[in-house]
Amino acid sequence: MRFRLVPLLVLIAVPLAGGCKRFTAKDSPVQEASAASAPAPAQDPACAGKKEGEGFCDGKLVRTCRQGKATTVATCFDIETCDPVGNKCAPNCPAGEVYIPATGPGGFMMGKGRLDGRDTPHKVVLTRPFCFDETEVTSGAYGKCVEEKKCAEPYKWDPWATWPRFPDQPINMVNWFKAKAYCEYVGKTLPTEAQWEWAATGGDGREWPWGDEKPTCKNGLADFTPGGAPKSTPGGDVGCHGGGPSDVKAHPRGAKEWPAGKLYDLGGNVWEWTLDYAIPYPSTDQVDPVVSEVPGKPDMTVRSIRGGGWNRSEIGITTWFRGAAIERYQVPGLGFRCARPAK
Repeated sequence: MRFRLVPLLVLIAVPLAGGCKRFTAKDSPVQEASAASAPAPAQDPACAGKKEGEGFCDGKLVRTCRQGKATTVATCFDIETCDPVGNKCAPNCPAGEVYIPATGPGGFMMGKGRLDGRDTPHKVVLTRPFCFDETEVTSGAYGKCVEEKKCAEPYKWDPWATWPRFPDQPINMVNWFKAKAYCEYVGKTLPTEAQWEWAATGGDGREWPWGDEKPTCKNGLADFTPGGAPKSTPGGDVGCHGGGPSDVKAHPRGAKEWPAGKLYDLGGNVWEWTLDYAIPYPSTDQVDPVVSEVPGKPDMTVRSIRGGGWNRSEIGITTWFRGAAIERYQVPGLGFRCARPAK
């Protein structure tokens, strides 16, 4: 019998410095070449040609480019416009209106504790901005609504009635319903008490809209009656300029200034209707408060009024003083201005 010798293949392990190395797929030259040639992540088309951090507008969205991707920074309200340079929303109220920003989460304090339990100090947060009429609604503006048969006529037989004789003075002799109807006709609303006070103070606790300087008839801050009108003639021939209101903007030194513009006659001239029923402030914090009903009092008819009039004292025209009037009242010392809430 003849045997055939088969050679044996002997594998000899050769130790390497540092021990044996395990061979893996990633060590493959083919794999390395593939990784090197992989395409970079696709750039967002919205960022084409834009620098890192550069802002741009996408309708009501404020956007910026970060690592090639478009990121939304802010969404603007209808009363704002996109500002790509500042990467923010900018005020965009119509002419004759002033942009009032939201309070921020810190809110502001309403109430001084000086009105026998009716003004308990408490924090209020307003989550949305609004536009506020720079002046009280004038007799002339309201008269146009009457001519268009969209507004009811004011009472005009009072000696201090402004319509139709004085178109540049604030409208008066209109009740709460007429004031509300006018604001709604022009696409706005009466302000809440919180909106009114925030607009008048900016949350810094000032006594009057212009600051803490005491008004006099000589310094021209407001049309009011030092010491208040006598009880015998509460709506009579008193005030810094005699009976009746003044033209709007007649006291520019007394305006409340905001970055977007000035608000005139928030102190003096005529009281201003608000949207709210007149009830004592709560002791707890509030967010966007509006008193549209009073539990247990379905027949409530008294609304809050703010700002005082030409026949009120320096206390009556402060930013914190709360007046009240039956909603059917039509008196010469009471008018209104409108607010445009953000949507």
